[in-house]
Amino acid sequence: MKTLTLQMRRTPANASVIVVDLRGELDMNTINDFETLLRKLFAAGKYNIVLNLEKLTYISSAGFGVLMSIIKNVRKHRGDVKISNVRPDVYSVFELLELPGLFHFLKTERDAINEF
Repeated sequence: MKTLTLQMRRTPANASVIVVDLRGELDMNTINDFETLLRKLFAAGKYNIVLNLEKLTYISSAGFGVLMSIIKNVRKHRGDVKISNVRPDVYSVFELLELPGLFHFLKTERDAINEF
């Protein structure tokens, strides 16, 4: 069975930013956990989000769909989603879908946090 581990944390460098570490596979079997976490963030008024994908090994079209569906809501609330530490094989799928123009990808988590 495919698994996804999500860890949400604040960063001492910028209290307005929430970092979400994704580990495993983001697909139809695990997407509900990711959506639940995002709903909790939004309910708490947290719209500055860094997705650390260092340990994400796979993302399906369902995962991309969630990312694309949340970005308008986040930006409507004057927030943003930055993506850091993307593995080359995962990033190539983002490129294939032409998503680097929609999201800001940064090499490190620190770089992503500093963008806010």
